[in-house]
Amino acid sequence: METAVKTLDITSENMAKESLFSYLDKGIDDMEAGKLHSVDEAFRIIRDKVGIEL
Repeated sequence: METAVKTLDITSENMAKESLFSYLDKGIDDMEAGKLHSVDEAFRIIRDKVGIEL
């Protein structure tokens, strides 16, 4: 049973990391395309994304 729980924890952690890296890649793509956001806008976007994931 412990193995199943550990596997589930690792899977959840890997999914969270993949999601984070996906958002970071999108942000880099936006910067390269010249789509810049103010600091306030950036934090709003982050709060919105985190709210969706929770």
